[in-house]
Amino acid sequence: MSRALLLRHGESASNAHTGAEALADEDGDRLTELGLEQARTAAAGLTGHGVTRLLSSPMRRATETADAVGVALGLEAEILPYAQELRADETFERVVARVRMLKDELESAPEERPLVVSHGIFIRFFLLDSVLGPEFAAPMAGRIWQLASLNCGLSTFARGEYRDPTGAEVPGWTCHGWMQRPWEQS
Repeated sequence: MSRALLLRHGESASNAHTGAEALADEDGDRLTELGLEQARTAAAGLTGHGVTRLLSSPMRRATETADAVGVALGLEAEILPYAQELRADETFERVVARVRMLKDELESAPEERPLVVSHGIFIRFFLLDSVLGPEFAAPMAGRIWQLASLNCGLSTFARGEYRDPTGAEVPGWTCHGWMQRPWEQS
């Protein structure tokens, strides 16, 4: 039995940008002041979740979020180069392969409670690969945008924790919570 927490990074300059032209990576791949505050708020809210390992995408907005969370949790982030944002030239199959690399990493240490700081699109791929398995195919990729993702939204996935109505264990990863911010609830 294992559980993993996936946290989308805080608001980036690119997320906040309203212009028609995209920002250059060096300008857009950083947290805004609101993004830093979101990361600090999430960090405080995550202190009671039993996180034992902190993993992060190598992209700046994710590492800045992970750094804020790490301070609150007393953990240093380990960089996972495959947990990064979708690249413009990347195939559907390559993103799914990266998601499965993360699943393998998480399954290799089921006694840990990891928190992975990543990106909305990567976490959406994790969800749909978990729910649909081999049925998740490239023609469905365009529909992935119908799943909302929040900056510093927390998604919880479990493996070996759920049973179907007949009592059989549900195989693979199940989604326990999607893009929640429990620290904002009153």
